[in-house]
Amino acid sequence: MRLLRSRLTYANVIATVALFLALTGGVVWAAHGGHKVGTKQLKANSVTTAKIRKKAVTTSKLRDKAVTTPKLGEGSVSFTKIAPGTNVIASASGTVGVSTTTPLNPIPVPLSGTSAFTPATGVTDLVNIEARAVNFASVDPKKSCAVLVQPMVNGQVFSLSGWFPELSTATTEETSPTSSLISSGSGPIGLGQTTPQQLSVRVLGNKECSATSQVQVNLTVTQFK
Repeated sequence: MRLLRSRLTYANVIATVALFLALTGGVVWAAHGGHKVGTKQLKANSVTTAKIRKKAVTTSKLRDKAVTTPKLGEGSVSFTKIAPGTNVIASASGTVGVSTTTPLNPIPVPLSGTSAFTPATGVTDLVNIEARAVNFASVDPKKSCAVLVQPMVNGQVFSLSGWFPELSTATTEETSPTSSLISSGSGPIGLGQTTPQQLSVRVLGNKECSATSQVQVNLTVTQFK
């Protein structure tokens, strides 16, 4: 105890209080010289995730263009996150059953909303499509319910970047989990054109899919800037 008292000095107490304030977001002044502890005084990697208070990093704290595409988690930005009127010039959605007795039978998705637009001169538009499997199940647990989802523009299959068109269940004989129940992709549309662009989506059904199996599709067209 005597040894502890000998080491418990005024400087030690001040240093401990300063450390506490630094970890809790307070303004810290050094005990000697009255200098504020700033960014230069922090060691590399000294502020860890656990030290950041919940909701401490707000929108105003983010530098312009700080959040880039590689920083976004898979599926983190859905169509519900697009603010109304934010350069959206077309938006439509629909759900369709995929059970069919004919393998790979094209089934059009009935879309509600705006699925047609005319590109403006000198403006690049971007089409974004998200497909989600709903209540997917196989009539035979040893076989897979697999469905191809094809976006179309003016009746032609449209290629999207990052698009994985197959939604499928896993069979009981497979060890992997259900694969690709959500797929999304995007791509420029109507480049150099000023003619109307009609968007549509079709699914190629599988006879192994149960009657409950459906595909939900959402699409938007935004001005690319």
